[in-house]
Amino acid sequence: MATEKLVRAVVSGPVEKMDEAIRTFMLDREFQPMQASTTLGGRGELQVPDCDDIYRPALESAVALLSKLGVKPEFRSFKDAGYTLENCQSWLRETSGEVTRLTTKRNSAVSLANDDRELIGRLEPFSLLEVNLEELLGMKSMRIHFGSTLIEYWDDLRREAETEYGAFLFRSGFDKEKIYCILLMLPDASVMAEERLAAKGFTLEELPNAAGLTGVPSKRIAELRTEADAAEKQGEELTRQLAALAEKLGGEALARYSFLKYMSEGVALRRMVGVDGRHFFLCGWMPASEEESFERDAKALGCECRHDKPGVLDAGRVPVKFKKGKLAKVFSPFVDMYGVPAYGEADPRVFLALTYCLFFGMMFGDIGQGVVLILVGLYMYKKRGMWLGGILATVGVPAIIFGFIYGSVFGNEHLLPGFKVLEGDGVVTILLVSAVIGIMLILLCGVLNILTCFRQRDYRRALFSANGVTGVLFLTLLVAGVALTMLLEVPVLSSAVYWIVLAVLLLTIWLSEPLGIWLHLSHHEEGTSMGMMIGVGFFELFEAVLGWLSNCLSFLRVGAYAIIHAIMMMIVYQLSAQADGGYSIFGLVIGNVIVMVIEAALVCIQALRLEFYELFSRFYTGRGTTFQPVTVDYSSGRA
Repeated sequence: MATEKLVRAVVSGPVEKMDEAIRTFMLDREFQPMQASTTLGGRGELQVPDCDDIYRPALESAVALLSKLGVKPEFRSFKDAGYTLENCQSWLRETSGEVTRLTTKRNSAVSLANDDRELIGRLEPFSLLEVNLEELLGMKSMRIHFGSTLIEYWDDLRREAETEYGAFLFRSGFDKEKIYCILLMLPDASVMAEERLAAKGFTLEELPNAAGLTGVPSKRIAELRTEADAAEKQGEELTRQLAALAEKLGGEALARYSFLKYMSEGVALRRMVGVDGRHFFLCGWMPASEEESFERDAKALGCECRHDKPGVLDAGRVPVKFKKGKLAKVFSPFVDMYGVPAYGEADPRVFLALTYCLFFGMMFGDIGQGVVLILVGLYMYKKRGMWLGGILATVGVPAIIFGFIYGSVFGNEHLLPGFKVLEGDGVVTILLVSAVIGIMLILLCGVLNILTCFRQRDYRRALFSANGVTGVLFLTLLVAGVALTMLLEVPVLSSAVYWIVLAVLLLTIWLSEPLGIWLHLSHHEEGTSMGMMIGVGFFELFEAVLGWLSNCLSFLRVGAYAIIHAIMMMIVYQLSAQADGGYSIFGLVIGNVIVMVIEAALVCIQALRLEFYELFSRFYTGRGTTFQPVTVDYSSGRA
């Protein structure tokens, strides 16, 4: 369960090989660089080299070309293509010129068609007029109003207009709902005539923008439609040509874009390198499994390479590289909430996955509801991309397994045989089993902590801490003594030797710091007196004893939730019971849904609480940093 081993690599060579070394060791490998100028040359011996990016202008042109072609930026292999900056620049100039020409013509055609369609829309209200619009709209001898009325009001409105002195109403156009009208009024006509026409359904509207409104509307509309259709066809043809060009040149464009992106990232990484005039130096963390191939590549470049294992001074600074695993990946978000383990600490992901599934299954054991959890989880994970869905689908499996143990199908415990929580001594049994599982997991966490401490060479904590050898022995002997006395009637608790051994173990935990100094397992910190160490040790011992007690009791909640689940489903069946002896299907469905939602949320939270507070804190700190090798984001589309 340990994380993958890392080593610190230091590479040096001639400055002329710097860029090639950056690409070989940083971009082509799993390598997390460190700032060489400060890590290796803390007093200013090393300087950061020039980071001017000569590939950036060409990369920006490549990004713009992909945008014009409508091609999504992504990686395309370029290793054997023989690209250089010069031939990429030449190819981009030629290709961009052709694409720009087609794009400009296409955009012009589309713009012309849109403008024509917009002008047709402004001419439609005048489509019935057989007069020149310029002359009509420029009329000075009469007042002109533009308006509309609903189709059903037109006849009444027309008759009313015929009775008005000095008012002339003409239909100018129409659509599905309205008839558009031109109202001409003599200068001396009564203003009241307009109000009487408005009462008959005439609605005044703003005169349209006169720009482009020339000629006879019907003829102008026909001309514009012909022009718009031709422009649209031209735009479609040019779009097809661009699509064909994208199909033809898209792969080449992506390959050259990837090459330029790769080279540009290599220049940007110069900031992590240090130079002293003639030589460059780079350093960083890498997987220990790649040491040999790393050294071969370094020799092939004419560079020197050194690998250093993490030392005591590197504690807290070494990144953590997790080993791959599907189950561990599903539960990684929960581990990330708590914190990444420090280098050398146990990888808690598999431990969490197994114990979380155990807790969830015990608390939520039901075959039918487990199947529903799997289906809902798969939908959330596959369709919605939610990581929580993957966890729900996974914990649905132990829910089904424990459902067979309990003999429960959608809360019905009479269909299948099994352990019945609410029958006989079921309540006491499930609580005792929960406590025993909790004690065993606490002891397992202690063993994991011991292994971690030995791996980190923290021998005092491995031997004398509450989660070390003495703590594990004390808790094991205490539980074993109680179990032997109560279950097998072996009088262990009445033995003086037994209590003396327990007292010695507690005293060892209390005086762990002085013992570590005396046995040369740890260093004495300046300013720390013996009295202070004894006082701090006492409070640490007191906290450890309370922790053992509270943590063991906390696991009783696993059994308690199993009992609550059975009680809630019993209530659902009682409320759904009918007078004829059957059950209401609607009541059972609603009851199961309510119980599943409430219990799933509570069980998820409580199981996670047990992991974080009762288990995780015993064997890892959560203060590490994730191993982050250099990667090139080809999908960003940014230079």
